[in-house]
Amino acid sequence: MDLATRKMVYYGLVGLLIAGSTIALFQASPVQFLPKDGTLSIYLADIQPDIQGNQVISFGPLLSPISQTPQGLSASLLSLNVTIDSVTIHSNGDLNDAGMTMNTKFTFDVMKPFDVSPLISSAKVPVENVTMVSLHVGSATAAVKGLVGLQPVKVPSEELKIPVSPAVHVKAQMTSSIVISGTAHIVFQGNGSIILTPVLHVERTTEPQ
Repeated sequence: MDLATRKMVYYGLVGLLIAGSTIALFQASPVQFLPKDGTLSIYLADIQPDIQGNQVISFGPLLSPISQTPQGLSASLLSLNVTIDSVTIHSNGDLNDAGMTMNTKFTFDVMKPFDVSPLISSAKVPVENVTMVSLHVGSATAAVKGLVGLQPVKVPSEELKIPVSPAVHVKAQMTSSIVISGTAHIVFQGNGSIILTPVLHVERTTEPQ
């Protein structure tokens, strides 16, 4: 075998060894060298409280030691805390689609404005157009002046649905965001219950960056 032939055989063997090592590395490594997911972050801007009714709660009967007649309690709402325990995003605007759910634990006070928009949830999601976000309310309680302890607050629809229009596009290895704001309608009922009905919308979005 002449020198030129030996060189060709040598370089061919080296090339095969390099190719085999590269394939083995990709098979053994759990790391994705080119991630296909992007990041979506959900923020909450100010929620404006809208208190309806005369804020008189009848916990009763609440008897006066003098007159022994039922009376109502003129209530003053000190705080109303809402806890969001999951966020679900949908890519087609249809809630019949299971969507992708991100667990979280985000609590905010409806009665207090935000200095900055706090983060509700952030997660890696597949590349898609997000057209709907739904927030699940895990619990809601209120502190009422004159009453001991926190009072339960009823949220008729525990799933708060927010359409996203135009849709937010999630791109691989990039971050998009949605900022939500709205109004929280608070109703004092004569039977002693407090009902919260938030009406939320998308205030602004950011494109993948």
